Amino acid sequence: MGTAGARFMVARQVAASGGLFLEENGTRISLDPGPGAIVQYAQRGVDLTTLDAIVLSHRHLDHSGDVNVMLEAMTDGGFQHRGQLFCPADALDQDPVVLKYVRRFPREIIRLAPETSYAVNGLPFTTSARHVHQSETYGFRFGEKLGWITDSGYYDGIAEQHKAEVMVIHTVLRECIPTLPHLCIADAERIVRDAKPRLAFLTHYGTTVWRANPSKIAADLSQRTGIDVRAASDGLSLEL
Repeated sequence: MGTAGARFMVARQVAASGGLFLEENGTRISLDPGPGAIVQYAQRGVDLTTLDAIVLSHRHLDHSGDVNVMLEAMTDGGFQHRGQLFCPADALDQDPVVLKYVRRFPREIIRLAPETSYAVNGLPFTTSARHVHQSETYGFRFGEKLGWITDSGYYDGIAEQHKAEVMVIHTVLRECIPTLPHLCIADAERIVRDAKPRLAFLTHYGTTVWRANPSKIAADLSQRTGIDVRAASDGLSLEL
């Protein structure tokens, strides 16, 4: 639903910032509905009253900006008490991004914990260890099919915790900056080499990555690693 990462890409809408959408055997999940997600879903004809869950990796606005309107849409304006919200505790408790009046709309709100398994209508997923980031943040693995590495500085074990056939890697920085806890291109290459997925997607681009051409970066990584690395694009759809 969108590939923009970090505040400048999102504020200028150089690329969309709607997060990811998963569908498996009729179960539908919205992941990190950032600013404009409601528009991206409408443009792509997704009926949000059929959503089963919304999952936030963390509370930053580029990941959660549309969570309240998405919760309203999932519950048909709050008239249908249905669906689940999964999010870290600080998205609810400290300077919350989920408004209090909206919290009564979903059927259940689950506070995420590290390295814990959850399920939506029988579709299982597991959180990673807590990421190295400014707020409480988790990545996710959906069985052996999909691993999603959201915002984080690099840490030992990050590749193994998200290892799957297809991996989505948030690549915000072109060059590593120790004071900014985000993955850079060198980090993404190290993760791909260690995890050896069948296919890896770069996404959630910061400005420096965008200017350097994500498709070229992905092609260079593919050549160096021997693994199929691609640059995600807004509206990209993939059957796993």
